[in-house]
Amino acid sequence: MSSRLPFTEFLHRFPKVDIHYHLLGGVRLSTMQDLARHYGVALPEAEAKSYYRAYQSANGERRGGIAALNFLYTLMRSPQDYYRVAREVAEDAHATGIRYIETFWNPSDVCMSYQAANGALIRACDDVERELGLVMRLIPSINREKSPEEAVAMVEAMIAHPHPYVLGIGIDYKEQLAPVEGFWKAYRLARAHGYRLTGHCSEFGLHWRNVETGLDLIGLDRIDHGYTVIDNPELAARCAREGVPFTVIPSNTYYLSQWPETDIWRQRHPIRKMAELGLNIVPCTDDWHMHNTNGAELYRVMVEEFGFDLDGIRQCMLNGIEASWAPETLKARWRNDWPDEFDRLRAALAAEPVIPPQRHVRYRLPRTAT
Repeated sequence: MSSRLPFTEFLHRFPKVDIHYHLLGGVRLSTMQDLARHYGVALPEAEAKSYYRAYQSANGERRGGIAALNFLYTLMRSPQDYYRVAREVAEDAHATGIRYIETFWNPSDVCMSYQAANGALIRACDDVERELGLVMRLIPSINREKSPEEAVAMVEAMIAHPHPYVLGIGIDYKEQLAPVEGFWKAYRLARAHGYRLTGHCSEFGLHWRNVETGLDLIGLDRIDHGYTVIDNPELAARCAREGVPFTVIPSNTYYLSQWPETDIWRQRHPIRKMAELGLNIVPCTDDWHMHNTNGAELYRVMVEEFGFDLDGIRQCMLNGIEASWAPETLKARWRNDWPDEFDRLRAALAAEPVIPPQRHVRYRLPRTAT
């Protein structure tokens, strides 16, 4: 019997971060059903499954990730519910080699105080770090479908109840309804109190100016998604030169629907072009269970579907370290340890993946960009 490492196991074992993870996008189907039963909410099995890509049939009803989050925020009614979900998110992540998570949640959508929900999440962070060795940190995020005043109120709650596990703010939900500039006041207030800034920009095929606005008017430290930056060569070159981190999602729903034929999707997905332009990309899961992905599957897609070789995957791993908002002491340890661990696992592979030349992406980020 061969003792060489299967590629699937390699993907599960090499160390990685996930810095674009919506907490409620990681709710297991069984947990959604348990919560509904506990609170007496009618939830037929077909309806529950309609939120999860893995269970959606061609003829069945399909609800998107945002619909799932909206439903779950009404279903999660106690701090213990948030604690449970965070614990399960960490357990699932740990099983796929993720060592560090920054997870988004939307305080304006919870049915309890910020401090009650955040306190439960903090307790979960402490427990999973002690029990699993996985570091989880929190990014309260603006629901841009609500008012800018509610966004300011969110930041004011963060300021009133500070905690070192709360690293910064983000913004998500339907970008086409509310450009990031409308929330300048919340972002400015967060920056003034030492928080880091990220935001969903140019996600649903929207104009590249949303990336430019996020960088130049809001002062974002990272861009979540940002795919149409490739439509402006000058802006893309600037982002590459400055090493702007982009958290990219191989399972992104918009592009799956744009190009339902797999071969076209493989070739045209903007992640490939972003890599070719030398952008600083960090593959992430976004909505883990809702999108039927995980910390290993997303890298399988990067290799087997998009054509990245293992040198490119190693670069993405390193990008994740630098783009994270972890303390420098942790990042220094990861810089020292993770490349050696990756290389040992790679050397043990039964065989490296074979990538057809026409799909091969040679991703090498210049040192000056990290």
